[in-house]
Amino acid sequence: MYRIIIFLILFSSFKSFAQNQLFVPKEIQKTYDKNIRKTNGEVGQNYWRNFSDYNIEVSLIPEKGLITGKSKIIYTNNSPQDLHRIILNLYQDLFKKGIARDRTVDVRDIHKGVAIHSLKIDEYRYESSSYKIRRQPTFLSVSLPKAIKSNGGKSTIEINWSFKMPKHTKIRMGKYDATTYFVAYWYPQIAVYDAISGWDKIGYDGLHEFYDEFANFDVKIKVPAKQIVWATGVLQNPKEVLKNKFYKRYKKSLNTNDIIHIIEQEDYKSQITVNKDTNIWHFKANNVNDFAFATSSHYLWDATSTKVDKDSKNVHINSAYDIESGDFKEVTSISKKSVMYLSNEMPAVPFPYPSLTVFRGAGGMEFPMMVNQRSSYNRASMINVTTHEIAHTYFPFYMGINQEKYSWMDEGWAMYLVADLQKRLEKNNDKAATSVSSYRYYSGTEFEAPIMQPSFNIKRYDYYIASYYKPEIAYRILADMLGDKLFKKALKEYINRWNGKHPCPYDFFYTFNDIAKEDLSWYWQAWFFDLGVPDIGVNKVEKTKKGYQIEIQKIGRLPIPLDIDIIYKDKSVEHIHKTARIWKNKTIFIYDLITDKTISKVNIGHKYWPDVNSSNNRFINEK
Repeated sequence: MYRIIIFLILFSSFKSFAQNQLFVPKEIQKTYDKNIRKTNGEVGQNYWRNFSDYNIEVSLIPEKGLITGKSKIIYTNNSPQDLHRIILNLYQDLFKKGIARDRTVDVRDIHKGVAIHSLKIDEYRYESSSYKIRRQPTFLSVSLPKAIKSNGGKSTIEINWSFKMPKHTKIRMGKYDATTYFVAYWYPQIAVYDAISGWDKIGYDGLHEFYDEFANFDVKIKVPAKQIVWATGVLQNPKEVLKNKFYKRYKKSLNTNDIIHIIEQEDYKSQITVNKDTNIWHFKANNVNDFAFATSSHYLWDATSTKVDKDSKNVHINSAYDIESGDFKEVTSISKKSVMYLSNEMPAVPFPYPSLTVFRGAGGMEFPMMVNQRSSYNRASMINVTTHEIAHTYFPFYMGINQEKYSWMDEGWAMYLVADLQKRLEKNNDKAATSVSSYRYYSGTEFEAPIMQPSFNIKRYDYYIASYYKPEIAYRILADMLGDKLFKKALKEYINRWNGKHPCPYDFFYTFNDIAKEDLSWYWQAWFFDLGVPDIGVNKVEKTKKGYQIEIQKIGRLPIPLDIDIIYKDKSVEHIHKTARIWKNKTIFIYDLITDKTISKVNIGHKYWPDVNSSNNRFINEK
């Protein structure tokens, strides 16, 4: 009998413990088994990440929209496996005939794909008909005659290529007038090789975003003399490309809090650059996971700088825009405020890069140190796009997020981080409330996908719900539950641990568990893994000897905070707030209200907490 009791106690304890554990896919579990990552959210002793050094020379002929380039890449294999092949991303193959896409492409932009003119890996030169090369949707798989050795082995890849920029399709990049281009996804890029999936072989479909490896870039961009160039990284040769008048303005902008108009409309009446034929603009960027550039022959150029903390160097902040885009006259100022807010308030991590340029293109898309952004129809819209895209500096870039699988790990954070700043900069600009209304309308429909569903499997508007709105709401509820101080501490620790690496969702979950000193699996399970809706309702309000007993029920599966407004007959109002933690182990919450007043109404709900059914959120005292 004694043994049976002990067994039942142990079984009960195990069952309770097991129920609090999150499902971990086997390919991620193996990284814990190998001490690559730890179950307390820390980086494991055996963590590794590969790296590339790119040396690129590229030419753009604006009138033809033609990109031609050559690159030399030193690839370092820090993994414990010898590599017998290399995967090269060819993102411009999105415009290749026959490629599957999730975004519409203008038929006039369809081409034969990126032209590979030559490819040499170490001493082996590949011919276009080589059996060792396999062209697949938006990437190239290349078998190696000699493996790249593990634990620091290196390989040199030399490649010459060309393609035509899309003229009519503007998916995150493109041509905006005769001489104005934002050039992205333009170079053959070595794909990520990681401990979870090996080589990343998820093709680019136009909707879902990217998973890029960290690298150093040394890039020389050749353009006609009238073209000005802005790019990822720091301009290495300003004096060689800008005439002295403009070089002095540029130099001044590097060390001033004032906004300097480096190029104004009147300046285009004369030569701005040094050479009359072509110029080569030279940029360098270290430890970033992509490189983009933009160019125009008539854009204005504003710039300023700011020191984000006492130990940092100045961040150089730029905007480039056409004269018709009046909203852009404030973009430099808004960008500077964004950098300072992100550095000192949320997430309160110093801006990690030396420069930032916001370029007037189309849509809104982030790149390391670059933003491609539309001209907005009002100030609030301009603020929202600018701040959101700059917030992406942290997620996905600084943190190395795999957006193909876990887009909520960057889009949700980019929404959350700057929501308070957006309200501060423009009255009634409440994006957090907008997220709630968007999600509430969609929640519980048959197309809704769990956040943890791999992002590349989610289509249509469901992708935006699972990537943007729902995770932002989940982060906000978490912050309310942990409290501002503890939430910020956990977020900063997650960033400190995993910047410059490739965190997966469990690194986020486990770090917050670790810093909060609490197993939050019940919360992660509900909001990130399960299907369900947020719905709470007033069950009953009963008179007691000391006042009233208010009974609230959690009807839906997802826990949300509880806000109760009690309106008395004398018109006075009492507000009660409870965090989502009240639903950890129960679906009924009873609040004993001590009062000698008479209740008139009881309302529950708040604009920041989604509730799919508001019809059960009110009690009216008919007596």
